[in-house]
Amino acid sequence: MTREQAIRKREKLAAQLPSGMSALRGSLLQRTTRHSSGCAKCARQVSLRPDQVPPVRKAIANYRKCKRSLEAISELNQFLLRLDREESKERAQERQS
Repeated sequence: MTREQAIRKREKLAAQLPSGMSALRGSLLQRTTRHSSGCAKCARQVSLRPDQVPPVRKAIANYRKCKRSLEAISELNQFLLRLDREESKERAQERQS
């Protein structure tokens, strides 16, 4: 991959990032709770009304898409840094010759 290809791919990924305002880290599960009030396990969970499930599901999907895109952008940035280092070494060797 060339520098230009990496930069174009990074810009495309960045442009496709969903809004962070609609991102939510977590997972959905359906269960019946039988714990008493004050249960530490239940305190970490949020109960949803049925009408809240679709937007929460979408927000979780947005979070996962953001995370995947950011990981890919990070890998491209690392690739570009390695290219910079290699090019700088090559320039230094040319100057010494």
